[in-house]
Amino acid sequence: MVSVLHFLELRSFFQTEVINHPFSVTIEKLTGIWHCTPRYAKQIVRKLSEHGWIEWQAGRGRGNTSMLTFLATSEDILLAEVKLRMEQGDVKEAMELMNRYGSSTSKDQFMDWLSEGMGFSTQDRANQMHDTLRFPVYRKIVTLDPGSVYYHFDAHVAGQLFNTLVTYDQETKSIHPCIAHSWETSPDCTEWTFHLRKNVLFHHGRELTAQDVIFSLDRLRLHPKRFEASWMLQDIEELEAIDSKTVRIRLKEPNHLFLRILTTVPTSIVPEDVVRNDELFAQKPVGTGPFQLARFKEDLCVLEAFPAHFLGRPQLDRVEVLIFPELESGRIKEPDWTSVIVSHGVTSRAEALREAVMSGSSEWCNLETLFSCCNLLIFNQWKRGPQNHPKFRQALDQIIDREQMITDLGGDRIYPAFGFRPFNPATDQHTGHTARLSRAEIMELLVESGYQGETLHLVTTHYHEPDALWIKDRCLCFGIKLEVEVRDQAEFASRDLLPEHDCQLFGNVFSMDEVSELEMYMQKNYFLPAFDDNLTQEISKLTASIFREMDDGKRRKQLAHIEARILESHAVLYLVQKKSQTSFHKSVRGVAINSSGWLDFHKIWFHPQTMDSTSP
Repeated sequence: MVSVLHFLELRSFFQTEVINHPFSVTIEKLTGIWHCTPRYAKQIVRKLSEHGWIEWQAGRGRGNTSMLTFLATSEDILLAEVKLRMEQGDVKEAMELMNRYGSSTSKDQFMDWLSEGMGFSTQDRANQMHDTLRFPVYRKIVTLDPGSVYYHFDAHVAGQLFNTLVTYDQETKSIHPCIAHSWETSPDCTEWTFHLRKNVLFHHGRELTAQDVIFSLDRLRLHPKRFEASWMLQDIEELEAIDSKTVRIRLKEPNHLFLRILTTVPTSIVPEDVVRNDELFAQKPVGTGPFQLARFKEDLCVLEAFPAHFLGRPQLDRVEVLIFPELESGRIKEPDWTSVIVSHGVTSRAEALREAVMSGSSEWCNLETLFSCCNLLIFNQWKRGPQNHPKFRQALDQIIDREQMITDLGGDRIYPAFGFRPFNPATDQHTGHTARLSRAEIMELLVESGYQGETLHLVTTHYHEPDALWIKDRCLCFGIKLEVEVRDQAEFASRDLLPEHDCQLFGNVFSMDEVSELEMYMQKNYFLPAFDDNLTQEISKLTASIFREMDDGKRRKQLAHIEARILESHAVLYLVQKKSQTSFHKSVRGVAINSSGWLDFHKIWFHPQTMDSTSP
């Protein structure tokens, strides 16, 4: 690596010199290029000559010039090095090296090579077939502690590493056994008893016990300042280990969503001994899931099948997630034989994949989820400012023309959003905006709100920056000053990490799930700061009644009523619905798309005959 850097620095300085044509240079000149002593410069020259990258003819006598000849191109040396870095899992180093020294041609060659390595591959290791799935994502993984997950991809990966007491089938809307093989409840649903499977092993080899269950749930519910999801277990009054394989949970009041809550990633069961003794648990998680963590760093996450998984070993042996948070998302091409996963909110990648699928053959299977992701503008009512006045928020709602945003920004923005759903179950009508106001009427709202030209501070992430800048320009047309600040996505996982702001823009993947929707209303890192005192009290009463309601249909109408109240107050502005698309080759079997639009790795397997017939 050091020799490569020296060569690239040298070639960059003498970039006009022609390959295989000698030119004069002094050792003193080289010391300036490499910022080293003359003695070390001579060592570098000798090393580069041994590699066959340069030819050196030393001048005779002190101060005489020598002759240097380049025998290799920087593109060849650079490509070889970045490929080696990638193969060793040093994604960030490889990308930094390419961005620093690569020409547009070498960058394209590197991306073509990188694209060919994406998707499914099989290797013969010790007479056994080893299946690997490799794919890129364009956002970093913030945490793998299931109690702290905030982003959907973090939760998806954590879901491969951990298990919950019970699981939820999104298609049949039913609860199934997992760590608990059976359970029973009292007639009033205030007491639950769970019977745990025998020989459920954590990745470090210890068997799971009832005490691990109690520790995991108490960790969440007793530390609300640390875990935003602690509200999920707020109804628990007592946890008790009847024996090593039986757990009894008593609730303060009936909660008809309690069993469903126990299927969520935050309620995953963690090993007490590891969590208590390892402050880096979020970076080195240990669970009972079908995959165990083999490697996790800023630019790479590697999962390997856990052979002792209590529900059976996954057919897929290894999953490699290459993380490119700063890379233009459309740069990596999709070969026509790979299985591909698309990250929510990635415009150019979604377009590239759509084109690849449409121009491909019947070998491709394509799943689309419409209205799966919604951009939201959340106002901060915990801070004094223009956003406190409902007339100002109403004016801003009118100023943001969703149709125009879709026209101007394009990509996977496909439908104006006026709520999580395109259809409201409470009114049995399609959601839609009220009549558009004229410019004069919008300006009148601003006057009534008392707005006097104050600057609003909007925070967002890199992924939503184009939308934020579009809103800024739009507001300026109406005399509203908006300052956009792009923050690291990790800061949004805990509202305490965010600076003082007047509003924030982020996206939410809506999975048509009651618990996910309640999460938006009950956590301070989602909607809670957008509610004034009256709306906070009203929504608190409504959410409490939802937990006590037995009837699914009535709960859905109550949730829709909450959404309608938020719309009326303009506390949250729903902007545009986005489309998520997942495409996979027909050789991929057992494909199951979860509620967040991701493939469940532990269900995937590959048909070798199909792969053989379509391999390039």
